[in-house]
Amino acid sequence: MAYLSAWSQGLIKYGIAIALLGLMIGLNWNGLVELFSQPPQLGPLALMAVIYVGCTLIQYFRWYLLVRALHLPFTLRNAIRLGLVGSFYNTYLPGSIGGDFVKAFFIARGHPDRRAAAVATVFADRFFGLFGLILFAGVVGGLYWAASNEKITGNEALKGVVIVCASVAGSLAVGYVALGFLPLRRAHRFADRLSRLGRIGPTLKELWYTVWTYRQRPGTVLAAVGLSALVHTGFVLIFYLAIQVFPPPDVRLLATLPEVFVIAPMGYIAQAMIPLPGGLGGGELTFGGLYNLIRPGASQIGLGGRLTMRVVEWSVGFLGYLAYLRMREQLPIDIAEEAAESGNFNPEQIKTPVGSA
Repeated sequence: MAYLSAWSQGLIKYGIAIALLGLMIGLNWNGLVELFSQPPQLGPLALMAVIYVGCTLIQYFRWYLLVRALHLPFTLRNAIRLGLVGSFYNTYLPGSIGGDFVKAFFIARGHPDRRAAAVATVFADRFFGLFGLILFAGVVGGLYWAASNEKITGNEALKGVVIVCASVAGSLAVGYVALGFLPLRRAHRFADRLSRLGRIGPTLKELWYTVWTYRQRPGTVLAAVGLSALVHTGFVLIFYLAIQVFPPPDVRLLATLPEVFVIAPMGYIAQAMIPLPGGLGGGELTFGGLYNLIRPGASQIGLGGRLTMRVVEWSVGFLGYLAYLRMREQLPIDIAEEAAESGNFNPEQIKTPVGSA
């Protein structure tokens, strides 16, 4: 019954994604036809693909660093292998973090003595990715604003985006610094309290010590944030190039790089929080709406750019599918699939390790 329920939820999510995508295409039909009737500019398209592959590999390396910071045995090869499987799930299957559940399952299975910590690395990687996006939008947008860039200073909506991102990123940074002033004895005392919370107590205790460990490794944290900034710079450039693959007849409608540096991170943040297959439909809605903030009436350009990006994403997702097929032969994946589809993952359910992930 649970299996049928998971399939039903998946079909509903696909239905919503297709409906949203259809709505956006319908509302921008004439503009999209005008854009896509032109021959594509292959230069920007090829550069998009190169940058996307590079950014994806950097993300896998960031996760590898986070795992190794906890002194868990792990290889870069396995980080890439599991990362590709995660990309496949995030691109094609329901749920915006389904791939994270699959990665968490396999790495936990390979480290039975520290399952909670192994799982925490996956979600720490997702956190650093989102934090990097928010920080990136706040810092870059703030710098353009401070430099009196007319595209920012003349747009109240963009200034609002910069303020919100800077405030959230600043609050998280202050919380991280404040955690460093917590005495070790208090950290141990808090861990002991967590351990008494029934069956989940030991897992919560391990998760707390994982957070504490990252706080004691500022070098790893700074490296993760730096890699995130590098990745987000790449993804901003990808969107900037995507809108140039099918440029509008009136090139004045193309967004400038400063504008893209502000709106693109917000588009990626919103898309990451939409529980649809690869953010399909929701991503197009978000990027189209954000583009409309800087070029009123030209949302079809932002939508067209997001659709162009899908070509590259689906190609990398297909490589992930090939990695997925190979892993299916090596490890039983049914439980991982169920966790990804239902959104319920408990590392304590994993009892028997099957080799290293």
